[in-house]
Amino acid sequence: MPRNDRTRLSPAATDALETLDEPINRAEGLTREEATTVLTDVGIDSGDADVFLDELLSKGYLYAVDDCLYVTPT
Repeated sequence: MPRNDRTRLSPAATDALETLDEPINRAEGLTREEATTVLTDVGIDSGDADVFLDELLSKGYLYAVDDCLYVTPT
């Protein structure tokens, strides 16, 4: 499904996705804990990071396999 057809993200979740894109691709996936660390390292509160990860997963921008998160290809 093209990104245009997905439910829009909140601006903060869009920023979180942009922050995670390169680290996830470089590491070929990150655990949720690692993704949370990436987000908190740029100043996002850990509670907000969890909310953003939930939003990205529920709207299909990220997916999980074997406890690792990946960016959904466009």
